[in-house]
Amino acid sequence: MKNFIRGIVLFLLLFSCSPPAVRTSMLMPAQYHEASQLKDVAVLPFEGRGGKEFSAEIEATLSNIHVGEKQYFNLIDRVLLEKIISEMKLSQSALVDVNTAAKVGKLVGAKGIYTGVVTEAGSNDSNYQEERRRCIRTVTKIDHKTGKSYTTAENVAIGKYSKCEGKMEQYSVSCTKRSATFAFTPKLVEVETGKVVYSNNIRKSVDTSVCSDSQKPLAGNSELLGKAKELGKNAFKTDIAPYYVTLEIKLMDSDDGLDSREAKAKLEQGMDFVKNNRLDRACELWREARILAPNSPSLVYNLGICSEIRGQLEQALDLYRKADKLLSKPDEKVNSALARVQKRIDDQNKLK
Repeated sequence: MKNFIRGIVLFLLLFSCSPPAVRTSMLMPAQYHEASQLKDVAVLPFEGRGGKEFSAEIEATLSNIHVGEKQYFNLIDRVLLEKIISEMKLSQSALVDVNTAAKVGKLVGAKGIYTGVVTEAGSNDSNYQEERRRCIRTVTKIDHKTGKSYTTAENVAIGKYSKCEGKMEQYSVSCTKRSATFAFTPKLVEVETGKVVYSNNIRKSVDTSVCSDSQKPLAGNSELLGKAKELGKNAFKTDIAPYYVTLEIKLMDSDDGLDSREAKAKLEQGMDFVKNNRLDRACELWREARILAPNSPSLVYNLGICSEIRGQLEQALDLYRKADKLLSKPDEKVNSALARVQKRIDDQNKLK
C-alpha cells in the first residue's frame, strides 16, 4: 500500500512539473475544396426513404454554416425551386439525374445544386447474454411462529474491496442491443459545366444496450436514428465547407541556453501566467527574456506559439525554424510545430 501511495505522489509531481499547453482554434479547408467554392446553391429533394424531408434538413445544415460571423452559403429560395420543379413536371427520381439537376440550377440562378439519395434509415435489435457474479451466503434464521430454526441462502452485495464470506456464483442476464444506421449519398453538380464536383457515401451508426438488471430504459429507435443522422450531417459539413478545430499546443520549459538568471525567471513567470489564461503577458515576458538569452530554444519556440496564436503564421514558422537550429537533438514538439504551421499556411492559401 505504501509503494502504491508513493507511486501516486510521484505521478502527481511529474504531472505538475510538466509544461502547460495553450489551446487555439484553427480554420480548416473543406475536405472537398472544389465543393466549398460554389457558394450560391440549391437543394433538390433527395430520393429514398424520407428523402424529401432529409433534403430540407440538408438545406438547414447549409444555411447554418458560418465562418467567422458570416453565413458561408447563399441558399436559393425553396418556393422558387419548387415552382420550377412543378412547371417542368419533374418526378423525384428525375431530380437525381445530373443533367436535369443542372437545368434546374440554371433556371433558379444557382452556381451549384445538391441532389442525392437516402440509402439506409433504420434500426434493429439483437439479444445477447452477459455474465455476472454474486455472493451466496448460508444463514440460519428462526421462525417466530414455530420457534424452529432453519437455513436459507441469500444474495450478498459485495463491494469493491470487501470479500465474499460465502460461495461465489456465476449467472447470466439477458441484454438487448439496439443499433440505428443512417446512410445517404449527397452529390453536388456545378451548374455551369454539369460536372459533379462532389459525391460521397456517408454512413453513420449509433448503438446502445441495456440488460435486464439495469434500471435505465433502452433508447428509442427514433432517438438513435436522429443521432446517427446528426453524425452524418456533421460529416457532410466538413466535406463541403471550412470548419474549425481546437488544437492544444504544448509549451517548452527547458533551461538549455538560459545562462541568465533573469531570463530563466521570466520563462518560469510566463508559464505561471499561461496557467492563469494570460498568454498575452507570458509572451511579453518571453520577448524580454529572449533579449537576455537569445540562444534558448524554449524561449524562441514559445514565441513561435505566440505568433501562431495571433495568426502570424510566416513569423511563427521562422521562429520554429530558429528554435530547431538551436536544439542539440530533434524535439517532437518542434517537429510537430514545423509540420503544423506549414500545413496551416498551405490551408490558408486554399481558404483565400
